[in-house]
Amino acid sequence: MTVDALAASPPAKAGTAQGPARAQLDLELRNIRKRYGSFTAVDDVSLKVGKGQFVCLLGPSGCGKTTTLRCIAGLEEPDDGGILIGGKEVTQDPPWKRDIAMMFQDFALFPHMTVARQVGFGLEMLQRPKVEIAQRVQQILTSFEIAALADRKPASLSGGQRQRVALARAMITEPRILLLDEPIGALDYSLRETVMLELKLLQQRTGISFIWVTHDQNEAFSLGDLVVVMNHARIEQQGAPEDILLRPATAFVAGFVQGNNVFRGRMGEVLADAFCIETGTGTFLAPRALGAPPVPPGTEVSFSVRAEQITDQLSDRHVNRLTATCTAVEYFGSVRRHILERSDGEVLKYDQFGAHAARIVPGQRVTLGWAIESTVLHGRAGA
Repeated sequence: MTVDALAASPPAKAGTAQGPARAQLDLELRNIRKRYGSFTAVDDVSLKVGKGQFVCLLGPSGCGKTTTLRCIAGLEEPDDGGILIGGKEVTQDPPWKRDIAMMFQDFALFPHMTVARQVGFGLEMLQRPKVEIAQRVQQILTSFEIAALADRKPASLSGGQRQRVALARAMITEPRILLLDEPIGALDYSLRETVMLELKLLQQRTGISFIWVTHDQNEAFSLGDLVVVMNHARIEQQGAPEDILLRPATAFVAGFVQGNNVFRGRMGEVLADAFCIETGTGTFLAPRALGAPPVPPGTEVSFSVRAEQITDQLSDRHVNRLTATCTAVEYFGSVRRHILERSDGEVLKYDQFGAHAARIVPGQRVTLGWAIESTVLHGRAGA
């Protein structure tokens, strides 16, 4: 897929003589709430999307991410809160007045239309001149490398080809925001990485904000400038991928993000530069930031440590230690993951660089440790 033609033909809405400059925020959600009877699907969700951001809504099934997307699209009307696109209040506006486009997981192509007609359909609905539609369709078909498919219908296309047609149809109107609901979930694994890279490059070059719904962490952390983790209709944490991965704010986020080990316990002694946390597997130290207020002893807390921060080659700096029994070893090439059973019955994951020789085998009892600074104390216990 080439995107130079798209990049060379920016939307008329950009800051040129053809129209006013875009507002700083492409999207703002203000305390959105959506209920279905007694069930709350979205609960007090607020979000700010800067111009040209790639935002991934991530979470398990039923967490509210798709309902949030549908509220943005105008397919659902929130019971409370407001939606602003480009600084304009659109909460009551129908979808076609919102300067957005949406791409669904099943692509929703019209079975009776040719590829060229599908792609140009949005411009037809905007009642653009036929000559302009024909020129723009040819341009975007070429940009997405599907010009040879112009006269074909969806039934004769592969999954990857249908995906490109659906994306071209969404992009041709040059929306401010493109909404994507699990857009590559139906593609083969080998094709997904290629399509992900193409979409990331396309988003960067066009400057259009993407709001991408997914339950796949690899998608979210590979693509997103901003990752929004949702749980039980609310936002648990939002931030850059690295922040979510290395500094999970709650026990839920830590447990949901792969590679974290979560511990729950109670606050013990508070030292000058560390917290002592008492758990069912021992007492561990977590760093205390300079000036951080003390947490009362006995307070329920949780913390996590990433699997790659743990080691079986201990030194004086690995003051947090525990003994566990290896139950399985999984080899992924770059990583050798050890699954161990802690004394409290919970699972402990320990990742070793795959190029190193294996040192631990199933059934072996081993002492592992990590440094104080590798412990991440969560902001809300039990969340």
